[in-house]
Amino acid sequence: MKIFFQDKDIMNYILSKGGITLVFRMIAMILSFFSMWVITNFYGESVFGLYSIALTILQISVMIFGLGIPIAFVSFTGAFINESKVKGFFIKTLKIVLLSALIPTLIYLVFADFVANYIFNKGSLKIYFQILSLTIPFMISHEIICYYFMSIKKFITYGIFIFILPNVLFIALLIIFHFYDFELHYSFLAYAISILITSLIGFLAILLNKTSIEYPLISAKVVLNKSLPMMLSGVFLLLLNWTDVLMLARFETESQIGIYNVAFKVGYLTLFFVVSMNVIIMPKVSELFHKSYFHEMKRVVNKATQVIILLTIPLAAILIFFSKYILSFFGEAFISGSTVLILITVGGLFNALTGNVDQILNMTDNQKLVRNIFIIGFIINVILNLILIPNYGILGAAVSSLVTNIFINSIFVLVIKKKLGFYTFK
Repeated sequence: MKIFFQDKDIMNYILSKGGITLVFRMIAMILSFFSMWVITNFYGESVFGLYSIALTILQISVMIFGLGIPIAFVSFTGAFINESKVKGFFIKTLKIVLLSALIPTLIYLVFADFVANYIFNKGSLKIYFQILSLTIPFMISHEIICYYFMSIKKFITYGIFIFILPNVLFIALLIIFHFYDFELHYSFLAYAISILITSLIGFLAILLNKTSIEYPLISAKVVLNKSLPMMLSGVFLLLLNWTDVLMLARFETESQIGIYNVAFKVGYLTLFFVVSMNVIIMPKVSELFHKSYFHEMKRVVNKATQVIILLTIPLAAILIFFSKYILSFFGEAFISGSTVLILITVGGLFNALTGNVDQILNMTDNQKLVRNIFIIGFIINVILNLILIPNYGILGAAVSSLVTNIFINSIFVLVIKKKLGFYTFK
């Protein structure tokens, strides 16, 4: 505790800026779980399973065809001295990703039936793929809009656009569609429309403000040289998180997928404080790295990780000891996923104990190392899932997730020590 309360200037920065993000993320967490409750109780666990598969494919597609630019955006703008350049860079990068987004949009529109029936063996997924095809450009735009607000340190605006507005719209549409007894796939359409509306509002908010536009002298080639390794890292991180669901989609029923996905989402609440701290860590580490203030970077990272640890341990304990009671809120069928929830929670806790390791490396020009580590972790996860899921179902998927989490984050800690000269937690 004595160490924790040292460096009062850094603590004030982390708690003031991080506190804003935590409040928004906490509201978003409540809204997110309420939307899960609405889908599982109004539409059923099978529909939630289909929704989970479609959302996973959407997120992977956005990660790939976003080309890693949303995360690279923060890394580049750490060197900018005014908001005008950030705005110019926003317009430049948005053009690149919207052009890229046309590719998956056309692919999913044309091959929706093939993907649903021959890859996932679930014909009811066809309409979900048609919906997600039209959602991709807006979801990519939404990510860049949010990272724009993060890079200029407007954390309240960032919180509204990434946490509050899309979730409120999503829940409102879910309830309206259910009230009017629309078809079950409207649960996913509600999500798509919420992203579309949020993106349009955010785009107008950026373009209509009074800041002038100054285009930085950064070519598309330079942007992609930095962003593509980040894209691959993001894809494999997403695959690591969702490979279990995708492989369960092949071997298990929609009901089991729905149960696993709820347990997974609840267990990953242990990453709540890690992800919240990303908003503070990313622009700060990028700024300090470009100024070569490495000692100051160590102080910020150490303090942020210590805050994460102190906040995460009590949360993890609650999820472990009250796993059955927590899952019962989603319906009696979900209680069977209590062991899965415990395993996912332990994996998430280990992740939290190591801190914001991947983004620290991304912001310090080590994005290629991050990519390679995630690729290795993904391969290990796939192999474990192929061995364990056919024999143990959703429990096998949870064990695979736990082992992979421990391996990847241990490697990240050692790489940061070697490259930057310090451990994240001390």
